[in-house]
Amino acid sequence: MSVSHRLRLAGVAVVGALVLPLIATSSTFGADDATTSEPSASASAEVEKSAEVSATRAAAAPAAATPAAARKAKAPWGAKYPIEVEANFSRPYFDKGWKNRDFALLNDLERLIRGSYRKPNGKLKSKKARRAAWVYAANSRMEDSVRVGRELVKAAKAGVNVRFIHPNTHRSGASSTLQKQLNATKTGKFKYCSTGKSNACLSRVSGAIMHSKILLVSHTFDRSDNPVKGVVWTGSSNFGGRSAERTFNNGQTVYNDKKLWYQMRRVWDDMWAERNVGRDYSKYIAKKKKRYGYGAARKEGYTSAVAQRGVLYSNLANYTIHVTPLRATPTNGRDPILNMLERIVPDEQCRIRVMENRFKYRRIALAYKLAALNNGGCRVSLVAFKDDWIKNYREHCWQLLRVCKPILDVLKTARTEVDAAYAQIHDKTILVDAKLKPNKLNPEERLPNGKKWPASGARVKVTLAGSANLTGSNLVASDEITTITTDPDIYDAYVEHWRAVTQTKAYGIFKY
Repeated sequence: MSVSHRLRLAGVAVVGALVLPLIATSSTFGADDATTSEPSASASAEVEKSAEVSATRAAAAPAAATPAAARKAKAPWGAKYPIEVEANFSRPYFDKGWKNRDFALLNDLERLIRGSYRKPNGKLKSKKARRAAWVYAANSRMEDSVRVGRELVKAAKAGVNVRFIHPNTHRSGASSTLQKQLNATKTGKFKYCSTGKSNACLSRVSGAIMHSKILLVSHTFDRSDNPVKGVVWTGSSNFGGRSAERTFNNGQTVYNDKKLWYQMRRVWDDMWAERNVGRDYSKYIAKKKKRYGYGAARKEGYTSAVAQRGVLYSNLANYTIHVTPLRATPTNGRDPILNMLERIVPDEQCRIRVMENRFKYRRIALAYKLAALNNGGCRVSLVAFKDDWIKNYREHCWQLLRVCKPILDVLKTARTEVDAAYAQIHDKTILVDAKLKPNKLNPEERLPNGKKWPASGARVKVTLAGSANLTGSNLVASDEITTITTDPDIYDAYVEHWRAVTQTKAYGIFKY
C-alpha cells in the first residue's frame, strides 16, 4: 500500500485529506422526514487570521491511502469511487493565547461539508443535486465554535438536508445559535438529546452523555477535487474551542465504502430517534444485524452483508467501529480496547503508545495489562492531558497529568519504567506495533493484505482512535465511537502526530 506522506515538521499542522461523497439510501428519521430520500456567526479577526495560517499549514497533507483489500476487490460504487482512508490532525504548537490554535482539522471538515452544495470551482451544484445531498453531524461541545456550524448553515440554506445532534447538558451560546439558524431553514434540523436522567441519545444510564464526534456526508469531493460518495468521519475533536483547534486532536475519514456508510447511517437513525437500545448497543445491533448493512455487500467483496456480533466492519477498508454503551467488564471480553491488548504477543519488538485525554481508575484493568505487556518485552509510553486549570485539576485526578494515581501505581509495578508525559492533547488514541492473535470480538477482521488472520498471529500496526476516553462511563454509559484500523499508512501518520506532541511547549515528562 503506497501513500505519499508529505507530513510537515513537528509542531506544524498535518492533515490527512478528508473526503466527501455522493450517495443514495432511504432515510428513516422521524415522521417529518419519512418522505425524504438520499441520493441514487463569523469569527473574530484574530481567529480568522489564525484560520488563514492553518489553511497554509494544511497544504502539505498526505494523500489518501487505498487499502490493499479494496484495490483487489470490485469497488462497490464503481471504479471511479475507490475506497480510501485518511487521517487528519490539529496540532497547535503554543501552550497559551490566541496563537495556540490550529484550524487544519476543522478546515477539512468545512471543506467536506462545502462539497455537498458547491463544486470545486466554487459554483453551486444544481438544485436537484443539492436537494439529494445529506449531511449528518453529532458533536459533544460547541463552546466558542463558529467554523463548522456556519458551514452547516450554508449547506442547509443551499437546500442540502442537514441534521445535527448535540447533548442537552452541553448547551452553549454557539449551540443555541446553530439550533436557531438550522431550524430556520427548510432543510436543516437541530436536535438536543436528553432521555430521562441521561443526556445521551442511545444510553438511558444516569449521567450518560452523547460524546460521539461524527460527520457523514453523502456527496462531496476529495482533496484532489474528485467526486466521492458516502464519507464517514469520526474523531476526537469537537467543532470548536479548547477541545478542538486549541488542543491536539485527530480524525479519520473513510470514503466510498458503501457498507460502512449504510452501517453508520443506521446508527445515526438510532441516535436521532433516541431509540431505546438498552445498556448494550452491540447486542442490540447483533439482534437486528440485517438492519446494519445491505444485501448485496458480499457480491461487492465484503466478508459479510450485516453487522456480525454487533460490530461495524469493512474488510475493504480494514476498518472496525465499536459503538457504546457496552455491557463490558474487565473479565467478559467485551471491552474493545482490552480485547486488543489481550491479543498482543509481547516480544522485544513490540511498541505501544497510549495518547489519551484522560485515564481513570475504573479502567484499571487496562493498566494491569499494559504493565504485563511491558514485562513481556513491549515498550509502553503514555502521554495525557496537562491539567493546569484549577477546576479541571480538581475534577480529574488532582494532579497535573490527567491519569489517576491508581493507574500510575499499577504502571509502577512494570519491569521497566513506563514513560509518562503531559501535553495539551484531546486525543483518545492507542498505537500498537506488535504480533497480534486473531480478533475474538471481530472474527471477520482481515490482515491489511485482505487475507484471513492466521491462528498463530501476525505482526501488524494498529491504530485505535475515536471519541472515547479511558474512563468507565465512556465504555458502559455514554454514546461513544471507537475505531480500529490496521492500515499501516494511517499508523505512520499517527506516529508523526505523537512525535509532534513531544515538540510542543506544553509537553513535559511526568515523574511518578
